[in-house]
Amino acid sequence: MRIAVMLVLLTLGLAACGDDDSTEGEGPSFEGVPWLLSSGIDVAGWQAVAPSATFADGTVGGSTGCNRYTAGYTVDGDSLDIGEIASTRMACPPPADAVEREYLAALGRVEGWRLEDDDLVLVDADDSDALRYRAATPTGDWEVTSFLDGDALASPLPGTTITARFEADGTLSGSAGCNGYSASFTIGGGEIEITPPAATKKACAEPEGVMEQEAAYLAALPTAVRYRIDGGSLALLSADGTYVAAYARARP
Repeated sequence: MRIAVMLVLLTLGLAACGDDDSTEGEGPSFEGVPWLLSSGIDVAGWQAVAPSATFADGTVGGSTGCNRYTAGYTVDGDSLDIGEIASTRMACPPPADAVEREYLAALGRVEGWRLEDDDLVLVDADDSDALRYRAATPTGDWEVTSFLDGDALASPLPGTTITARFEADGTLSGSAGCNGYSASFTIGGGEIEITPPAATKKACAEPEGVMEQEAAYLAALPTAVRYRIDGGSLALLSADGTYVAAYARARP
């Protein structure tokens, strides 16, 4: 009986060790998700230039509301240490200039994190909210600025506009430069899956190359597996981080 009990305890101990190993190396659940600021800035009109953040592989980056920034970070339990922040130096008109100053100052006070419902909350030394984010989604109207054509990124041909409308119900539609197209998409945790698009069958002769451009864009869409949103830009990325398509917010 004593030997049997010892064997059972040994088996349970090995199973517990196996469970520890299975989670080793997994990062915190907020990593890899594109976050958009939802509160923490006391500047009138800040929502129009809301800063963003994506944490991945020890680096956080995004938009300050005007410039792009990046910094290293380390996580220890619910503690979060953000290192020295580097950013681009573009001059920002109001209110983006004030938003940038407040946002970078708040990031410098961050010492911890927590998930609250679907929000990411970064807290200061007193465990008070410093910045609060919601998961960013591609919902809305966009215009393509570049797309994957073979092994390289290409800009839309002069005289053509490629668009995308991501609906909250998971419908994707737009113009591929000649024909209209439609597909469905699902998102979660910064990942995206797009079904192969269906398109109308019109043939466009001008500008030269428009049909090849359309075929390349539509073929690229289903290869996207992640997305990133920074300010007024959306990027669809492949599994190896290659750009599938880049978009700017459509003008009203």
